[in-house]
Amino acid sequence: MNIDSVEQIIRARRTIRTVSDQTISLEVIDELLTSSSYAPYHSKEEPWEVIIVANPCDRQLFVEKIMDSYDRLDTWANYDPQNVTKAKKRTREYFLDVPLTLIVTAPICESEKLNLEAIGAVSAFIQNFQLAAWSRDIGVTWRTIPVIFDEVFKQAVGVETNRQIIGLLDISVVDATMKLPTSRRKPVEQWTTHLSDKLTDIKGSN
Repeated sequence: MNIDSVEQIIRARRTIRTVSDQTISLEVIDELLTSSSYAPYHSKEEPWEVIIVANPCDRQLFVEKIMDSYDRLDTWANYDPQNVTKAKKRTREYFLDVPLTLIVTAPICESEKLNLEAIGAVSAFIQNFQLAAWSRDIGVTWRTIPVIFDEVFKQAVGVETNRQIIGLLDISVVDATMKLPTSRRKPVEQWTTHLSDKLTDIKGSN
């Protein structure tokens, strides 16, 4: 295993919000999903399920349901009333332009432990997909917009009532002309603590 190349992909990956008009074959998506399914999981069965939004009819329906949900959730109330019409137009056009979207879901578990494990496993699945896609010059935007919590939207796009949406993955080829965003992370020493030091700090604050 070439660890250096894995780490390089992890550090190089970016969220791509600029979409390309280049098509992505479903064969490639299937290959990426197969690689993604090697994420760790705690249950006896793999917890992830994926709905693919690819063909124009599916895309049109999907976008209409997003826009319906935005209206239902009164999302536009946060916008300047003079700009709402333009904002709706931009939003609709963006989602229509996205070449392909994956609706990634996890089971809803009554046990807090099992639910956490399911969400964690499906999140690892999504990150695997992002890294595998990036290695092929394909960008992914992992969206958790309010519509994913809208039960009416979930039903309208085929998500069963016993499942939760963990993310909408907007997928597009990374065009060579795109300006990739920079990525900054805090130094590791700012967010790691040894247990003994942590306990000492806690005792000192009491």
